Amino acid sequence: MLIRQVLPLDAAVPSDLRIDDGVIVEVGASLPRRAGEEVLDADGALAIPGLWDQHVHTGQLAQAHARLDTTGAGSVGVLLERVRAELAARRETGAAGAALIGFGHRLVDFAIPPTVPALDEVTGSVPTVLIGGDAHHAWLNSAALHALGLPPRDGIVAEEDWFALAPRLPELPGVAESVATGAAMLQRQALQRGVVGLVDMEWGRPWESWPHRSPRMRIRTAVYPEELAAAPGPTDTALDPSGLVTMGPLKVIVDGALGSHSAYTREAYTDGHGYAGHGVLSVGPEALRDALAEARRRGLTAAVHAIGDAAAQVALAAIAEVGIAARIEHAQMLTDDDIDAMASLGVVASVQPAHLLDDRDATEAIWPGHGTQAFRLRDLREAGVELALGSDAPVAPLDPWLAMAAAVHRSADERPAWHPSQQLQPREALAASIDGVGRLAVGGRADLVLLEGADELFADVPVGTDGLMDEAAAREAAARLRAVDPLATVAAGRLESQR
Repeated sequence: MLIRQVLPLDAAVPSDLRIDDGVIVEVGASLPRRAGEEVLDADGALAIPGLWDQHVHTGQLAQAHARLDTTGAGSVGVLLERVRAELAARRETGAAGAALIGFGHRLVDFAIPPTVPALDEVTGSVPTVLIGGDAHHAWLNSAALHALGLPPRDGIVAEEDWFALAPRLPELPGVAESVATGAAMLQRQALQRGVVGLVDMEWGRPWESWPHRSPRMRIRTAVYPEELAAAPGPTDTALDPSGLVTMGPLKVIVDGALGSHSAYTREAYTDGHGYAGHGVLSVGPEALRDALAEARRRGLTAAVHAIGDAAAQVALAAIAEVGIAARIEHAQMLTDDDIDAMASLGVVASVQPAHLLDDRDATEAIWPGHGTQAFRLRDLREAGVELALGSDAPVAPLDPWLAMAAAVHRSADERPAWHPSQQLQPREALAASIDGVGRLAVGGRADLVLLEGADELFADVPVGTDGLMDEAAAREAAARLRAVDPLATVAAGRLESQR
């Protein structure tokens, strides 16, 4: 492929770019076309390296198009009314045979806990699974519990029990069909947003599924400890003939999530509903060390989920002892000591900035006085910690432009940025979204995105004498990022999306 008249970031004038076998092989002015060579005229469009989402649950995301959206249901009663309305609509359209899967509610919003009998009363014999918006628990009715071979229970399924159950949802009526359709949809939609690669943190064995899904983008698949013995290795091993699907890290979930009161914290929660614990330590220090040591022996890197600051402390101690190349997934609440440890160990901070838009109020409500520890993007970067941005989709949309916007202006509404000292400049947010690719150069991967009207898109936001970004300018910069609609996406040397 020959792409004419592209303007690489920081270049003064456009140039042509030649791609061969998924690699950039030539950059120059007025390159001659070779016989039979595909030509794409960029007409002076800005070219940036292809974007990555460093944390996605593709199996869950593939089901999103067929799920009931339970986002914003602030009580058990409101959620049950949504379920009742959905089932009534299905009966009218003759689509009542499939299981009902919902996603989006947050336990932190509920004054009373959800119970199986309450859900049974509304759903009857229709297998129903309502997944929390942080993906750390699900509310199943008796029909779903029975269909999945689980014993009766009164409450939700959470943390490790849920993670083991999530890959089995395709056993419920209609779910497998929705996953097959959704896998193609998520690739198409991601490519339209300029995403050329993602790290799949799905449970189960995604390394076996992806080679059969006609991959159009780069996929790195994780493995969890319970499947480690079956996983290929080492990290970066190609898993399909195209080389698009590769082995990723061992994923270990050390704690829970803020929305489920299960992130493991040094300071106790303060909660208006009476909860005042320290969260959940899902994997203890010894078990974590053993898992990381086995991963290192197999040549795998590690991705350790730690949202609470106490979980980060446990994770970093194990990483240091084992000496494994690692990332902290989420890295949401950190002390100064945690950041210093990450810098000294070379641990990457895999952060999902869009989560701060949802967790802003909850953090201040249940960890009052500790909001300064949340999403410390600026502090991490200035300490020399590598940032890798993602979404945790479907918890947040698979949209790197939203992630970058949230990193630049930490607000989802009319309020000023939340702890503005932690904002990133647009170019810094971009650098954390391109999988370590510094620029488009000969010998590099032929993954790129073409953008129009992008003169100011990555310009620095003015900073005042107080060292903080100008509020209005940061808001405008974030708005520009959210509004981006790429002209074209080239992944592994193939034009995969164009408008």
